[in-house]
Amino acid sequence: MAKSEWSMAQLTAKAEAYCAAAEHCISETRSKLLQWEASEEQCEEIIVHLLHANYINEQRYCHAFVHDKVLYQGWGRMKIRAHLYAKHLPQEAIAKALDSFDETEYYNTLERVISSKKRTLKSTDPTAREKLLRFCMQRGFTYEEIIEQL
Repeated sequence: MAKSEWSMAQLTAKAEAYCAAAEHCISETRSKLLQWEASEEQCEEIIVHLLHANYINEQRYCHAFVHDKVLYQGWGRMKIRAHLYAKHLPQEAIAKALDSFDETEYYNTLERVISSKKRTLKSTDPTAREKLLRFCMQRGFTYEEIIEQL
């Protein structure tokens, strides 16, 4: 069946399956629906349904995103905040998710990032400290967090 021939019920079922498989926010779900050639009106109706049925919960999405990016990608608060902001998530949800993450685990992640990068730098390199700082800042950690950890 061609994408453009999908009924509202079929699009809703596909969207429910998409959101049940993993956490997704409204903007990701809207993009997926548009990719499936749903109209703007259909997108809005399906998203409202998904929100009411709790398939989409932006606070839950923010918490999952923060957790995964800190633990598995080694990202810092700044980079995570920027990515969540780009997904048009509410500032309150972003702040709450970032504040609720365990500080000890966050600094353990920063320590892992630093030690991993140190192994790739030559000990005789006079710019090693600057390279390490720049690398950690690109990962989203603040200058103060990095200096404190060093």
